[in-house]
Amino acid sequence: MNHLAKFFFTTILSLLSLLIFAEGTKQFSPTAGHQYYLVVRNGGERGCFGTIACDEISKKICFEVKSTTEKVYFGTNPNFSGGTYNYQIKKLDGTIVQQGALPTSNAPGFIADYEVAVTGPSAVYTGGYSALTFNPPAAGTYIFDFDIGSGNNTEKEIKYFDITVANQANIEQKGRVWSMAWNFTTTSSTVSFTSKLYPYSADSVVTEISFNGMSPYAFSVSCNMNGCNNTGNFVLDRRSVPGNFTYPQYKVFLNNPDIDLFPSGTMGQIDSVTVNNPCDGQVTFNVYANKPGLVDFLIEVNGIPGYQIEDKFLTTTVEPNIANTILWNGVTDNGDTVPNGKYINIQGTFVNGRTNLPLYDVEYGDDVNWKGFDVALIRPPGPRPKVFWVDTLIYNPPYPASSIELNGCEGTCHSWGYVGDTKTINTWWYSLTASLIPVDLRYRRSNFTAINHIICQGDSVQVFGIWRKADGYFSQVHTNCMGCDSTTGVTVRVLPGPTLELGPDQVLCNGASTVLDATGPVGTTYLWSTGETTPTITVNATNSYSVRMTAPNGCVRNDSVHITASSIAPIPIRHN
Repeated sequence: MNHLAKFFFTTILSLLSLLIFAEGTKQFSPTAGHQYYLVVRNGGERGCFGTIACDEISKKICFEVKSTTEKVYFGTNPNFSGGTYNYQIKKLDGTIVQQGALPTSNAPGFIADYEVAVTGPSAVYTGGYSALTFNPPAAGTYIFDFDIGSGNNTEKEIKYFDITVANQANIEQKGRVWSMAWNFTTTSSTVSFTSKLYPYSADSVVTEISFNGMSPYAFSVSCNMNGCNNTGNFVLDRRSVPGNFTYPQYKVFLNNPDIDLFPSGTMGQIDSVTVNNPCDGQVTFNVYANKPGLVDFLIEVNGIPGYQIEDKFLTTTVEPNIANTILWNGVTDNGDTVPNGKYINIQGTFVNGRTNLPLYDVEYGDDVNWKGFDVALIRPPGPRPKVFWVDTLIYNPPYPASSIELNGCEGTCHSWGYVGDTKTINTWWYSLTASLIPVDLRYRRSNFTAINHIICQGDSVQVFGIWRKADGYFSQVHTNCMGCDSTTGVTVRVLPGPTLELGPDQVLCNGASTVLDATGPVGTTYLWSTGETTPTITVNATNSYSVRMTAPNGCVRNDSVHITASSIAPIPIRHN
């Protein structure tokens, strides 16, 4: 072999070796010019991550072992000096299988610089760091916990970090290290994050997220099925929101997950859908699919292509080879009831690999220099995913047109500038969708019209051509244009009226007066023909006097009386 051939051979080997070294810093700090730190903490605003204080698997750093013949090499370098700190390796049930100290200076388990961190353990790669070793007692998932001391808000930056799993031949096995909630810092708001991470969805789809130069400073990465919340209403849950609303659900790997332990899913599809809309107004979808997964239904009510709040969006999980029943009550997402006889279009989609990426407090997305994420489908094979977002809730109206994307963006997508401060901005994508031929439906339901009449005692109201004076319920049924019942129900309620009696007409002697009394229950109001509003009035002149009496229940009574005042003086009585 001549010198030139040797040079190219050596160069190619060197380039290939860069693709197989280490699992840790090598992935989340891909170049010497872009070095980021792992952040582990016992609690605080961003929550617990990576320490013995965390009590949920979703907050842990984990690695996978395929067999007891494999060996695990690991090392770290904390971003603080002096002393030692500790680690624990545990089974999923919390049983500690190995623990010890992690040095902060040159000793086995200490990674001195970036070059040896990305090279990997010296037991596997020449020129690497001197690693600590774990010999697993069984195959399975193990937890790697940092012990950084007590205190709810204690946190530490880990400058270099590596867990390398090697097989019996001491060959590294990639795709073994994962967490559901990675926590990183770029060390400055002006330092961009160029790493790639690999979420593994609930239906075993692997996508690659290239952060592509986002400037997040301190942040966490977690992925899930629904977005910022998990209420069961994907239309609402997927929206970006003010505050910290993330929930880790998917395993997020530093490399493409080991395909033997995390096999690729098979893409599903809808085999058929039957729609039943009886006169009760309920629409029943019976969905038949060829694999477990998610099915979305977009019910186009307002006739405008795409989803608007005047439409209805339904999503549900399905199982294969059975009738998966989904119900809709005929009410749109803004609360309106679909009119009887309305023509609507129903679009059903089998969703593969739905992945949401809610990022909290990424305050500087830099929409000038950073154009957004690149999302790629790794496996199973398929087209490049489209990216979606709804950021309208994090703006004061009017919000910019770029704050919503429901048709799907292809390529580099979703930047937001500085607006992410103390907010959770969600981005989601589907790895592949298989749509059903749209179904047209003319919606029908039985109409029911309720009419209430409240009358006062002694009054009457006409119901279906008959005058009614007493309490009762009366109904009449016809057939509407959709062949369903159209029922009108009328309820008549009779309220007791107030008692009012001013008495017979009176004749008063010259100079005399009389009291007219209309006193009723407490809360009754009065209006006399004299303009007075008291329960009683005193009169001494010839006139007709009337009063309008309104009881607390709204019933009214009227009465009147005629008073005659005599002009003849009384005859004096003579005494003998």
